[in-house]
Amino acid sequence: MIVAELMTPKPVTVAPSDTLEAAHEKMEAGRFRQVPVVDKERLVGILTDRDTRLHIGQLAYTRVDAAMSAHPFSVHPSTPVEKAAHLLMTNKIGGLPVVEEGKLVGIITATDMLRVLEAVLGAAAEGSSRIDLDLSGSGEIAAATSLVRSICPLLGVGTYRRGTQREILYVLVPSTSAQRTAHALKERGFKVLAVHY
Repeated sequence: MIVAELMTPKPVTVAPSDTLEAAHEKMEAGRFRQVPVVDKERLVGILTDRDTRLHIGQLAYTRVDAAMSAHPFSVHPSTPVEKAAHLLMTNKIGGLPVVEEGKLVGIITATDMLRVLEAVLGAAAEGSSRIDLDLSGSGEIAAATSLVRSICPLLGVGTYRRGTQREILYVLVPSTSAQRTAHALKERGFKVLAVHY
């Protein structure tokens, strides 16, 4: 998955010469925590709600370019989502402008990343449960998913690491089949770590 598939295209922007009051009103109206600062379609900064709070009492008299962060982190539309998530997390920021050929084309936020996580893990699917398995050998993914499919619909599958060594396979199944599926996996020798409803 790439940033272009998740970003908000043509986001609300402010100009460097706008007042913080005008920018704050746009942010409040759209319920944004940050807004890109654009001059002639070119990204020149980002303004956050934190930046405006530092100027309370002076919003009507302070220009955006006096409070914004110039040269913000940004990503390209073809950037993999996991790289964008890493940038958000390591830099403790809430959003990334999306820039193509120097022009702002979108924004991707931490909320967008949570939507991806929800979709990948299947939390949004009513009536689904996740079974976590400890993987210890190659070929187990194919064997486990084949077994699950013989019992019930396989709603999703993926892997993640717990710590630095342990690889976990998760399978999403209908909640009504979760216990039966977990039992069958255990009988076939798979190490079932947990069933999450």
